[in-house]
Amino acid sequence: MNYSVAIMALAIPACGLHAAWAHEPGKAEPLAAPSGLAALARARAAGPESAWKDIRSLTARGRIDTSGLSGSWTRAEDLTEGRYVVAADLGVMRIAEGYDGRVHWRQDPSGGVHPLNGAFSQMRARTDAWLARRDWLRADAGGARLGAAETRAHEGREFVVLEATPPRGQPVEMWFDASTFLLERTVRTMPISIQTVRYSDYRRVSWKMSANMTGIALPHTIETSDSSSPSKDIVRVDHWEPRKRMPKAAFAAPTPPADTTLDGETTVPLDIQGLVVVGARLNGRDFDFILDTGGHNIITPEVAKLLGLHPVGEGASGGSGSGTLTEQYVRIERLELGAATLRDQHFYVLPLQYSTVERGERAPLAGLLGLEIFERFAVRIDYPGARLTLRKPDRFRHTTGGVSVPIAFDDDQPFIEGRMNGVSGLFGVDTGNASTLVVQPVWARENGLADALKRGVETVSYGAGGASSNWVSRVHSVEVGGVTLPRQIVRYAEDKSGAFSSRTEAANIGTDTLSNFVLDIDYKRGVIWFEFRQGHVSRPFNRAGMSAIKDDPGGFRVTLVVPDSPAAQAGLEPGDLILAVDGVPAQRLSGRNLADKLIQAVGTEVVLATTRGSVARTAIVSLREMLP
Repeated sequence: MNYSVAIMALAIPACGLHAAWAHEPGKAEPLAAPSGLAALARARAAGPESAWKDIRSLTARGRIDTSGLSGSWTRAEDLTEGRYVVAADLGVMRIAEGYDGRVHWRQDPSGGVHPLNGAFSQMRARTDAWLARRDWLRADAGGARLGAAETRAHEGREFVVLEATPPRGQPVEMWFDASTFLLERTVRTMPISIQTVRYSDYRRVSWKMSANMTGIALPHTIETSDSSSPSKDIVRVDHWEPRKRMPKAAFAAPTPPADTTLDGETTVPLDIQGLVVVGARLNGRDFDFILDTGGHNIITPEVAKLLGLHPVGEGASGGSGSGTLTEQYVRIERLELGAATLRDQHFYVLPLQYSTVERGERAPLAGLLGLEIFERFAVRIDYPGARLTLRKPDRFRHTTGGVSVPIAFDDDQPFIEGRMNGVSGLFGVDTGNASTLVVQPVWARENGLADALKRGVETVSYGAGGASSNWVSRVHSVEVGGVTLPRQIVRYAEDKSGAFSSRTEAANIGTDTLSNFVLDIDYKRGVIWFEFRQGHVSRPFNRAGMSAIKDDPGGFRVTLVVPDSPAAQAGLEPGDLILAVDGVPAQRLSGRNLADKLIQAVGTEVVLATTRGSVARTAIVSLREMLP
């Protein structure tokens, strides 16, 4: 499971603002397919370059509407160094993102802060700085590599469009109005989506330069959309203010809130059955949560109701699979995890799939504990010992051996360098992935691995975005944390959208790999210590050749049957409903219980009571090895 829960307001890039002094909007003549440099020269010619001469900074304030919420919005930009900071206060959450000239940082809705320092984020930050400096209005375009411009018609308007790639930066597609040459939008390719920022409602902002008054045209409506979400962020700027200079401290990451109490350390048990489950208390009530480095703090609507909370907003969240879930937002007065207490915590409210939270006869899971925990504590996950230990980061020093592996962030999940079959790539460390290593399609194709991986056994998994088709096979080796693990079972996904469609990530490390280690995770120092422990036996692959999901307490719905597999030979078909397994009613079984039944020893017969429409039948599945 890999939830990417974010407010797109955090991702608004440096505003593509435009100078327009000598000519009023609408007076310039359109060009037909100019070169890239000619197009930018046309934009630059809209007014004298001297109008920017004394402006070193810009600040803006206004209102933002996002995810069904409305609040205040501010932005500051350093036109000399390319630094910027953007922030929004939406009541139930306060969010910010910025670049201080060295570090790209993010403050999430709970107030925690972490760097965005992965290779992609560094490229993105260089392009943000290029835009903030208005380098595209310089004669040399700030050293950017420019593609040929082309004319395009869209929504009844004509545009001149070109792609610019700043030095060591992320390419950005720039759309200029063909009449005014005001920048109308930027389009950027993100790891799992396409982000579009549109600028409109340009108005002249006066600026006193020496004894003269001049003006610059700046947009007063900024709309950000992302192909991974139906939500849009709309900023309406009330006031722009050109300034001479702002102090460097104005762009620094904010200090996280002092909202955490822990004396020494605390250790609590974990239930590791694929998912890593930990007990915690919300406002004094006990619940069980998935511990997820790939997610945020999340509760289900049912838990919010039990706590008497009233969620607000209406955003969208995704994960593995191509779909999205509606998300809302609450603040919880007190979260207790062992002896650690966190106060006034932001939680997302998501209607997680029944199959994610159900546990048979046990109470459903309440949701996830994620990034917010790891930002505040040094976290030790002892997979062999099934224990979780939390320490305050300023008191933590790793002393127990293992291999120190640097981590980096392009969003809210940590990444490390790993290798599969000797090929290096960026691996996400995802404690919420209940299964094996999941290999991403772009990296696999680029390294000539996709065809072999797709010859594996077809299966299907489920995440926040719904179903994800994948193929399971054994690979020669997986290397993480300084250890080579031979003959590992991996899944290969070919999702077109969602978390398993990344253009930058090679693979996602799940429980079956991580269970070989004790992990000391230290976000403050940017490192995970991997301590290898002998003795972990990888979980066998499903020996029935079928996938099934529990949509409700009454039964398991068969979603896939591999041709010529034991399940196919037993007469099972997709859509069949399993009502009992070896005589035990489905109401008493979890999805994990069924999975355990299907990995028993070769030759074991599993008796399934099923229905197909109104017809009841018994299927006897004789298990055999599906992977060589």
